[in-house]
Amino acid sequence: MDVDTSLLAALDKLVLERLHDGTFVVCGEPPTWFRRLGLAPPWRGAPLPIDRALPFLEVFLPEAERAWSAEGSPSVQSDCWTQMTEDDEALHLEATALRVGPARVLVITRNDALFHERRRVLQRARELRLLHEALSREVERKDVLVHCIVHDLSGPLNSLLGALSLLGEQPLPEKSGALAALALKAALRQRELIREILDVFTAEGMASDPSDPPVVADLRGTVARVVEALLPVACSRGVRLEGPPEIGGQPYSVVGEERRLARAVSNLVENALRFTPARGSVRVSVHDEPGWARVAVEDEGPGVSPVIAPQLFQKFAHGRDPDAGSGLGLYGARIAVERWGGAIGYEARPEGGARFWLRLRRVGGADTAAGTGPQGAAQGE
Repeated sequence: MDVDTSLLAALDKLVLERLHDGTFVVCGEPPTWFRRLGLAPPWRGAPLPIDRALPFLEVFLPEAERAWSAEGSPSVQSDCWTQMTEDDEALHLEATALRVGPARVLVITRNDALFHERRRVLQRARELRLLHEALSREVERKDVLVHCIVHDLSGPLNSLLGALSLLGEQPLPEKSGALAALALKAALRQRELIREILDVFTAEGMASDPSDPPVVADLRGTVARVVEALLPVACSRGVRLEGPPEIGGQPYSVVGEERRLARAVSNLVENALRFTPARGSVRVSVHDEPGWARVAVEDEGPGVSPVIAPQLFQKFAHGRDPDAGSGLGLYGARIAVERWGGAIGYEARPEGGARFWLRLRRVGGADTAAGTGPQGAAQGE
């Protein structure tokens, strides 16, 4: 063999050549670690008892034979194994089978660094698995706790809502009726807050599987239903609410879950109504983009403070305004929209006011442009 075996020995590599009769011989000078395996010399020229010297190789030899017999002289490498010397030192070895001209060769390398690196990786993997299991148990406890809290809050609140609704139907003095109406309004807001908490928690805990088919919602129909449901609210505030026009044809399908999409759009519209002054207007529009659909909610309010704007879609982010919500609505909308592969954002209108938007992926073939314009309006007196 035309191999510099002395150099290989200096690099802690043992070179074995497979002879035609299936035996192996050591080529050149063996490395120091090989001499400590307890084998009696001579080590060169004489057949090597492979089952006693390096027993792991018996497992690797069938794979090595396939590599030696293949066209193109490919090489194949074994897994790392550990073997003890006669003085009880652990040797971490790996074998490479290759052809050097007509010779069939095994190169055995001592690689302690690779062994220790793999052991560190495995140890880290075990630590991460334990951490994941602990986190999963914590999430499960949080799930149970949140649902118990929601259940315990919802029961008394529903009784309170029922009692206040019945009280509102009774003939009451003007002052008492106003107080009952105020209490009913606060209770309804409390119910919405409980729903927000549950929606946010559910959205945070949901993991999407790329192999699952996308959920599909009719964006135009969802927006229309949200606008219709909030017209009385707009009217009570003296605000004009405009939605996109009705357009015939196929549903305007986007990637998204109908109920959560309605919740996200409703949150944007409710925020706009909350901060728009009387006799102002809120406009909801749907725009068609190549492969995407965009919903914009524009108001004529004071806009968002530049200090608050960067944190708008974070958990519990809200300004100091007493009319500000819990800070969960926009956060929950962002989680839902991003889970569907979309985006949500805010920008100040050049003419004043705020513009909130969300962008979702279209589903299906081409559709007519959604356009913009009034679908319904509520104008306070």
